[in-house]
Amino acid sequence: MSEPTLIELTIDGSKVSVPAGTSVFDAARMNGISIPTLCHQQNEVPVGVCRVCVVDVGARVFAASCVRPAESGMVVTTVRKQ
Repeated sequence: MSEPTLIELTIDGSKVSVPAGTSVFDAARMNGISIPTLCHQQNEVPVGVCRVCVVDVGARVFAASCVRPAESGMVVTTVRKQ
């Protein structure tokens, strides 16, 4: 079985590598970066409607990190207290 394709992005100034198809929320969590959430609880499917997990990805509007796929070269800024 082949290794998954890794992509690189930056979250709060930290460069991270994650498998392609990973959500921004999961990319952050896999790298020890906390983003508040409601829908990532046991037995819940992320749908992006509560907007608790919004992050700045440089787009016109904030994105729900639980449903936004991470992209290579993406620069993400969380709204967590620094």
